[in-house]
Amino acid sequence: MAKSIFLACVLGLVAVCCSSVTEARPAANGENRQPLVNTVYVFGDSLVDVGNNDYLPAPAPRANRPYGMDLPGRPTGRFTNGYNLADVVSQRLGFETSPQAYLSMLPHEKLLLGLCQIGANYASGGSGILDTTGEGTLTMRTQIKYFKRAADLMFCFPSKEDHLANSLFLLSGGGNDFSAFNPSTDNPSAYIAKMVSTYIEHIQALYNLGARMVGILDVPPVGCTPGSRVGMSNGACNDVANSLAQGFNNLLRTQLAGAVAANMKDLKYSIASNYNILTNTIANPFIAGFKEVETACCGVGRFRAEEMCSHGNTTACTGNHNDYMFWDKLHGTQATYEHGVVAFFYGDGPEYAEPINFSTLVKKKGGPAPNIQLVTNE
Repeated sequence: MAKSIFLACVLGLVAVCCSSVTEARPAANGENRQPLVNTVYVFGDSLVDVGNNDYLPAPAPRANRPYGMDLPGRPTGRFTNGYNLADVVSQRLGFETSPQAYLSMLPHEKLLLGLCQIGANYASGGSGILDTTGEGTLTMRTQIKYFKRAADLMFCFPSKEDHLANSLFLLSGGGNDFSAFNPSTDNPSAYIAKMVSTYIEHIQALYNLGARMVGILDVPPVGCTPGSRVGMSNGACNDVANSLAQGFNNLLRTQLAGAVAANMKDLKYSIASNYNILTNTIANPFIAGFKEVETACCGVGRFRAEEMCSHGNTTACTGNHNDYMFWDKLHGTQATYEHGVVAFFYGDGPEYAEPINFSTLVKKKGGPAPNIQLVTNE
């Protein structure tokens, strides 16, 4: 009797809280649509962090104004002008935004997490795949430990295994590890191999905890960011940095396919080709709807890339922020992320995502792609 009353109270609390926390995003026709997955769990770096770093002491980087200036209210903890990749992916799945930052959760929200009513975003700006990357941030290994702590306490209907198997695990990492790469002491091949083997360890750990649907964002062309261009005398892309990113992306695809076949036979995954999508966009900016693909919108100095946005005397560009591919010296604008997500959700072939696209990954065709031309580098 007492147990029944307790469960009734818990379910009543869930009903009240979930109306605001897990409400599905309205579909294009104005009607609510059922999300394509149970929920989303996010791990990684500043491309997907929605505010965990706001709860960490220095030197963890923080996204203060003008970051988030195109979203209402206070700074959002996102390293862009508006929504980031975790948000836009979640919106494609039928949610309002990314699940909230884990470190921001109040007790009743952690209760909802434990009852499998909401997901969580564990990402930390500045972190990487390797444990040594990102001073003061939540490493990916730490993020997974936080998830394990929550998963061990989950009570789901019909089961925890079913809930997690039908949730998307979204991962982003690698860019910051290359920022920490020291060419004078680190061997490129060995460094990339260590990154890939460590990443597969992280994916295996999530698989052991119940993940069965994993979306991975590969490393973009880091040598073409404004921050990389400012270090080049001719302002061109840094081909060495791009070569490292390509080497990592290629080895990850090969090694992960083998690891899944050997040790994670029930795993479905998609690797989004951020590298190809952004490279093609830079080569064909007007097709993608951008007017500026070299200079950042927010910053100072050459390419507005001599300081991070919100540092010193940096300012945001005037006019339409959607005209810019890059918000700051490292991160894209919301428009860039929206363009990329359309490509790896609906694009056909490994140029956009492999071995399957995100739409196939979440077990639903998702209807026709929006009326946006996918950029190719033909």
